Amino acid sequence: MTRVDTIEGFLQMRDTLAAETIHSRSDGDVAVPCMAVLLVRRHLLEANDYNPNEVPGDKLELLRRSIVDNGFCFPIVTIFDADRAKFVIVDGFHRALLGGEQWLDFDYLPIVVLDHGMTRRMAATVQFNKARGVHQVDLDAEIVRKLLEQGLSEDEVATRLGLESEAVHRYKQLTGVATLFRNADYSMAWEMAEDGT
Repeated sequence: MTRVDTIEGFLQMRDTLAAETIHSRSDGDVAVPCMAVLLVRRHLLEANDYNPNEVPGDKLELLRRSIVDNGFCFPIVTIFDADRAKFVIVDGFHRALLGGEQWLDFDYLPIVVLDHGMTRRMAATVQFNKARGVHQVDLDAEIVRKLLEQGLSEDEVATRLGLESEAVHRYKQLTGVATLFRNADYSMAWEMAEDGT
């Protein structure tokens, strides 16, 4: 197990992190990032600014109890953001929150680091949330808007987020951002005609 006390320390050992894979007969090689868990100083983590997942207080207490009783079984999923010089959380914000001084007050937290750009990390956050059944559907529209602004097509967004194409279109409408429709095919439903009276 590798402990990371500084960003400089991470950058020095970053290239030694081996990407483990397992082979899927249907989808080829699949990465296994949980084989490269790092223990990093808590202050090196930062929340993302797009996660629509919320956990009520009673569920946070249950998660705290689970960590105490069962240990920290699931590492926090992050990416390394060189501009911020921080590990930005993709999944596991509430586990990181519980590791803070208001709750369990850990010095280190277990993380895995994905090599994802913005589009993939946003999609990953939604995938993780939905797979656990705790995603707030009413905030999907904001993620859809951001992914479309990143240049993904409606079909790509639907595929990555597990949505129907119609849902992506509705979310576009909900965000109220006219620029998302600037390249949409548009036709008049009716035509104006002079009344001969």
